[in-house]
Amino acid sequence: MLTIQAAVPEDLDTVWALVQRATAHMNTLGNPQWGDDYPTRQLYAGDIDRGELAAARLDGVLAGVACLNLEQDPAYASLPWRTDPRALVIHRMAVDPCFQSRGIARALFHHAEEYARRQGLSALRLDTYSKNDRMQRLLLSLGFRLVGQMRTPDRPLPFPCFEKSL
Repeated sequence: MLTIQAAVPEDLDTVWALVQRATAHMNTLGNPQWGDDYPTRQLYAGDIDRGELAAARLDGVLAGVACLNLEQDPAYASLPWRTDPRALVIHRMAVDPCFQSRGIARALFHHAEEYARRQGLSALRLDTYSKNDRMQRLLLSLGFRLVGQMRTPDRPLPFPCFEKSL
């Protein structure tokens, strides 16, 4: 059975181990989106402390996580969003490689959508690295729309930005 609840401080070691496995897996697929510099254990600790980290568990085992909050990268301001500026933003989603292709990411997105609706928000937003083809395909299959791209000084390729109107 799949459940999604807020991660608790005792989850941090397990979350961090999952993120490290997911990062290594992304790199083997040719997607260097994450590395030693990002994301950090401290970011996930902060997400947990603020109650912003959703933890997906399959039969009680941590299978995936995603940070859900209102924080938007400053570069988002120049993008042609179609919805109210207040939107739920999804950050740092990671699914353990041994649980991939089992609907965990899809469930985390559905959870984010339900959470946003309960908060009275009209959209979901996120960005991903240009080489993260798997995430981009999933987003389009879930009804997200590509709104533009942003660049960061530390990555050579842009980050496509997506929005889903609720």
